[in-house]
Amino acid sequence: MRILFLCTAHNSLSQRLYLALSPSHDVTIELAISEDVMITAAELARPDVVICPFLTARVPKVIYDNYTTLIVHPGPPGDVGPSALDWVLLGDDGSIENATELLKILDNSPPRPGRTHWGVTVLQAIEEFDAGPVWAFEQFPLDIDERGLTKSSLYRGPVSRAAISSVLVAVSRIQETARVSAEGRPCVFHKASPDFRHLSIENRLPFQGGRLFHRPLLKAAQRNFDVTRHTAQQISRRIRCGDSQPGALSNLFGLGLYLYGGLVDETPGGPNSGVMPAASPGTIVGIRNDALCITTCDGKGVWISHIRRVKKSSDVALWPKIPAVSGLLELGLLDIYEIENLYWSAPPDWSRSPFATMQDVWVELSTYNDSCLVAYLHWEFYNGAMSSSQCSRLVEAMDYILSTSTPKRPIHAVVLMGGSYFSNGIDLNVIEASQSPAEESWININRIDDVVQYLLLEFPRRNVLTIGALRGNAAAGGVALAAACDVVIAGSEIVLSPAYRGVGLYGSEYHTISYPGRCGAHKAKEILQSMTPMSPFEARCVGLVDHVLIGSGFVLDEKIRTHVPFLLKSVLSGHGFWKSTQDLSAMALSKARTLELCEMSKDFFSARSVRYHSRRFNFVRKVKNHHTPLRFARHRRLNSRCLDEEEKDSFDDVRYYQRQTEYDLVTRLEAELQNREVDSSQSKVEILKKAAEPLFSCYYKAVDEVFTPPRSPSASHEETAKNEVPI
Repeated sequence: MRILFLCTAHNSLSQRLYLALSPSHDVTIELAISEDVMITAAELARPDVVICPFLTARVPKVIYDNYTTLIVHPGPPGDVGPSALDWVLLGDDGSIENATELLKILDNSPPRPGRTHWGVTVLQAIEEFDAGPVWAFEQFPLDIDERGLTKSSLYRGPVSRAAISSVLVAVSRIQETARVSAEGRPCVFHKASPDFRHLSIENRLPFQGGRLFHRPLLKAAQRNFDVTRHTAQQISRRIRCGDSQPGALSNLFGLGLYLYGGLVDETPGGPNSGVMPAASPGTIVGIRNDALCITTCDGKGVWISHIRRVKKSSDVALWPKIPAVSGLLELGLLDIYEIENLYWSAPPDWSRSPFATMQDVWVELSTYNDSCLVAYLHWEFYNGAMSSSQCSRLVEAMDYILSTSTPKRPIHAVVLMGGSYFSNGIDLNVIEASQSPAEESWININRIDDVVQYLLLEFPRRNVLTIGALRGNAAAGGVALAAACDVVIAGSEIVLSPAYRGVGLYGSEYHTISYPGRCGAHKAKEILQSMTPMSPFEARCVGLVDHVLIGSGFVLDEKIRTHVPFLLKSVLSGHGFWKSTQDLSAMALSKARTLELCEMSKDFFSARSVRYHSRRFNFVRKVKNHHTPLRFARHRRLNSRCLDEEEKDSFDDVRYYQRQTEYDLVTRLEAELQNREVDSSQSKVEILKKAAEPLFSCYYKAVDEVFTPPRSPSASHEETAKNEVPI
């Protein structure tokens, strides 16, 4: 069938769904920029079915009146509203119908266990919101207090799995109930069976998670908490149900900020009890790496990993989401002496703490057959982004692994396990928030290159097999990080996005060695220029991935650990890998790194840098798209001359951007001379200097020079909430 996706953003779910449907259907994508854009897309695509995997806007009536339109709702049949996952993670168990009353009870009563199940519904769009015929629904067990569970991880995990199953079944059911036209295309659809609403796909049971109601939008300020009476569990739920958007709006630190993280610390005796005396609730009692821990009224602690300043009407865009410690330090709400005094070290041997606590890097050593020692390197970085400091911790952890390898007890393999994300490359939020984004970009890319160098040089020198185990999505430098390993294992449900060009970068991480080495020069170039996501099966076909294992979560972890001994046996028996045909000497690596960083320096510092700085700004600060890339909106690619900006030769040409800058300079100077009354004391030279400011001057100034939010710690939470711009 011809299928049109309408999406607010082409996110992880829509990418996975596209990869699942495209082998057997003709799928094209349109970003829901406006009603007119959506209507035009439908007219051009002439779809048999419109699917909305992630859509925050209402579908125009003219579309669902003329095309069967399926909405993917992240809740079971009967759940209505735009904040389905927020409410369920906050603790809504279905026992109270009135939302206002429910909020009061959740605020003033001890926490309830929450729902045991949740689900996803695929329903047909009609006039009434979330009330159309149901074509499929799936449900899954849920523990809202599961360690590390946030709204975003719930969405990427069980919600996405249930959504894909439901959409595939719904499409199949529509095909089965359709009459076929003379041209062989489905043209008339029968009504959905009532059983589709009442019985889930897999277990054929009604929804097991309680009663369902209409729930309104859960606002950021409604997630606020009171440290004097809310327990660690309650505070954690309020933060996690808004992570990663919009966050929990709180004046905990004296200034209205969005807070993220929410992990409950369960260290016996309380957080940092060996150093910190008993403190009043809300006090910062521990700092580890980039996160901080506050004490709670029940003697536990809650970790705040990231913060974001509130967008005021005077701000041009959203603020970046940045690590809590550096963010509070910049705001003057924390000082360097407090950081030193409150620092709470992780275990010195890099082992994982037996108790729930903030730990973003850890190492697990396992022995196979009493002889083979394997190191599993885990990391859990927020949204998969790897900042300079996090890359430094990975280098330290790799040094530790090498230090444990001795002639009597050698390390035979290191397995990169990553976390809920494997890696998405450099940390664009930290870069965007820095005093000099170009300089921080340079530092970050060099540090992640240092990590990859261990995989290509340091571990091979000691005959240590390197295995990349992709249990979560990977993008850009994260794919190159995995590709540098001897062997790459991928879970069947992940998405890989190898290209860098979408954010305006050439890319580094030694991809000029690993991609051609694994895929061949022609295919490597095609992968980098296509800028489209890949399934692990597609990646295996071209050589980026060596093995695909079915499953996710604990099941996938166990399969990886079972697979590692077989890989070790094949190495010992002389089976070669891609590196055997490549020159990986220190000289060859140095040449590749120099070549890549030469191009990256153009992306950071030359006239070409405008493409990266502007795209990073738009990505980090959630600037609305103006159009859908033609590589996704294939219904708009009318001929071979219809190209995306990234597909044109000018996209890489520094001289093109230089000429563009010169042209814009002249245009702005003429505008200054023609449209402004020039004071007699103001010379043309001064006007020229003003006009000659960088086109995107905010990228070359300190953040505080561009944005001027109130910094006073005395600003009230009520005033902050009043001035908040809806997200």
